[in-house]
Amino acid sequence: MPSLATVRQSNANFSPPTPPVAIFLGGTSGIGQGTAQAFARHTKGNAHIIIIGRNRVAAEAIVETFPKAPGSKYEFVYCDASLIRNVAQTTSALISRLPKVNYMVLTSGGLPSLWDMVRGVQHPTEEGLDNLLAIVYYARTKFILDLLPLLQKAKDAGEDSRVLTVAAAGHGGPINYNDMGLKKTYSVRTVRPTMVTYVDMAMETFSQSLALRVPGATFTHIYPGAVSTPLFPRWTRPLADLLATSIDDCGEYMLYALLNGGEGAQRKGEHGDDLGPESYHGGDEVRDRVWTHTMEVFDRALVAAGSAKSGVNV
Repeated sequence: MPSLATVRQSNANFSPPTPPVAIFLGGTSGIGQGTAQAFARHTKGNAHIIIIGRNRVAAEAIVETFPKAPGSKYEFVYCDASLIRNVAQTTSALISRLPKVNYMVLTSGGLPSLWDMVRGVQHPTEEGLDNLLAIVYYARTKFILDLLPLLQKAKDAGEDSRVLTVAAAGHGGPINYNDMGLKKTYSVRTVRPTMVTYVDMAMETFSQSLALRVPGATFTHIYPGAVSTPLFPRWTRPLADLLATSIDDCGEYMLYALLNGGEGAQRKGEHGDDLGPESYHGGDEVRDRVWTHTMEVFDRALVAAGSAKSGVNV
């Protein structure tokens, strides 16, 4: 488990040979903000950074903190990622104009009412998905799936091709094949472990797919631990600031996890340490079942929206 000082020094040594393209989904606050700011700081502004979210004002305020360099390019892209059709529109626009993507950091999320979760009350999106699962799992997975060709272009050029999704690695649980998507068994006991295993399986699927074409890509699922973010209710913030990791320090750890580690699927803890088999509930059948379910969800959403089905094969 590296110390914060070690992590900062490692990040400070980050010096990509050409300006990288980095996408931060959910980068308008919290962990995404901290990681984007760490990335901008350690590249000294020599990067193309794209923050994707719903809050333009917050994004523009964050960009103002980034260092400026002759090669700096910073932008905000609006996307309500709770809807798969919105994600598809956003990724289509990105593919049409970006030459590559080197890094993706996905932190979009939310904090549902504990009382609703205890009672099993879902808040479905217009596409019929639970809002939390839609933002944390389905939307992030759709972003990665659609942008695989740009990640591959970076790797083909001999550059980094790395993805980091921040959820709760190491806290997974078994999958109920009779209730994919948790339409019947949604509760405080099932949501997080199911979602975590879904993310694990998606990252493994992406890793195996890209490895067949271009070895060396990295897909990391990480647990950030307790972080003092705006998701905490206002009345708990003083305690959170005292006991939890700050956004800045978490951003350093997340950047370290993004930049380090071997190729393939990775599961890491809050300080970038490898989790090994801890709370792993995957395997070939689980991976196949989760991916089949995920593609069915995407196709239903896009057909309903009058769009083509998901066209990227993995």
